[in-house]
Amino acid sequence: MEDHQHLKPDWLSLTSVPIRLLFSETNTLMATATGFFYEFEEKRYFITNWHNVTGRNAITREPISSHGGSPDVMELGLLTSLSPIEFSTFRLPLYDNKKRTGWLVHPIHKEKVDVVALPVSFPKDFVGLANPINKAPLRNDRMEVSDDVFIIGFPLNIYGGALFPIWKRGSVATEPDVDLDGLPKFLIDTATRQGMSGSPVVMRKKGVHIYEQNDDKVTIGLSQNLVGIYSGRIHSNSALDAQLGIVWKARVIEEIIRGNCHCDFTIF
Repeated sequence: MEDHQHLKPDWLSLTSVPIRLLFSETNTLMATATGFFYEFEEKRYFITNWHNVTGRNAITREPISSHGGSPDVMELGLLTSLSPIEFSTFRLPLYDNKKRTGWLVHPIHKEKVDVVALPVSFPKDFVGLANPINKAPLRNDRMEVSDDVFIIGFPLNIYGGALFPIWKRGSVATEPDVDLDGLPKFLIDTATRQGMSGSPVVMRKKGVHIYEQNDDKVTIGLSQNLVGIYSGRIHSNSALDAQLGIVWKARVIEEIIRGNCHCDFTIF
């Protein structure tokens, strides 16, 4: 048996959460995905993609999968102990008792911004180690085109041991200050796979960082920052497509929470 007594995972490895999207009446697995927690004004929210919670394309509203179904429950896999490694599941309903959606969408662009925030209330006795990502030791550094980023999630439902995520490297492919298609998103060059939708995207740099052209703005060491939410690749009919991933800018999270706008989607 492995000794995990001195296990010290990267702080950000405790932010990404694997998702199983289910249709509760038959307990049918509809899809797998990724999400993460975000804390705002002492409340906790779960962040993932609109297409994950609906099973629909965010632009066309057509079914994504061949079965054509939509989930009504999201099951989260949460670590509860590191020594020994233990984990549990927590079910988050996607609709309330009146069949109204439980998630919030962008107040201006609605599902065109493929990100949702679900308010979460855990039972008092529930223990989970998933860290709200905005409580991480992050620094608001400027992101530039060609910078390295990491998509922290669960490609093809693959785990990095226990419930730890896989870190997939990418690079910023478009000017991050520019909004593409009039929406708050940018592209990254990456070879991601299904199951990573909803993953946090983090910029991470090591070395000397110059923030302004004077000596007191130079630091040495690790610099990292949440820059967005991954929501899939731009696909073509060729296996040799451009391998460009879509990332929604991190600012949309608080825009969604502050907007408090519920979606009108229904499967009933």
